[in-house]
Amino acid sequence: MTQPFDFLKNRPFLKQTWVKYAAVAILPALALFYAPIVNYSVLLFGQKVLLETLPVDPTDFLRGDYVTLDYAIADIEPFITWEDDDDDDDYDKRRRGREVYVSLALDGDGIASVSAVSEERPSGLYLKGRAKRRFWGSRVDCDYGLGAYYIPEGTGRELEDAIDDKRVLADVRILRGRGVIKKLEVAER
Repeated sequence: MTQPFDFLKNRPFLKQTWVKYAAVAILPALALFYAPIVNYSVLLFGQKVLLETLPVDPTDFLRGDYVTLDYAIADIEPFITWEDDDDDDDYDKRRRGREVYVSLALDGDGIASVSAVSEERPSGLYLKGRAKRRFWGSRVDCDYGLGAYYIPEGTGRELEDAIDDKRVLADVRILRGRGVIKKLEVAER
């Protein structure tokens, strides 16, 4: 009876110690660089989408200037009906944290809006997120992992001032449901 790794027993290159040391050195490096490589591939090969944002906080003393973002496409309550929709106290706990797929439709300017929400992976352009509930009302929002964007130091106040009379769009690249913010654009209303 053959064992699962019998094909590796008579391989002379595996008996050399340098191969074992190289494997021990390369595997942690691959684990360390996995997330940046995946994000970079999304930036390179992902589809460009503009998302309307609602910036919240321009600076943090420990992390530098960044903007906390909320999105117009975060409100998914009108687009989804939960199968376990009832009035008991555990209802919110069951739907909070549930993985959802938000299908996006682009208008003529390339700005995305929600076209459908599903718990099944759709075809076409979509973002994968987690359902969450805000503390006020019964509105269900979706967290896409695109909540913070770091900006050049000293530009947080400029962006905050531009928000009053202009709209801020996030240039997001999407590949297989994963989104990465490339930059923020300030546009006229």
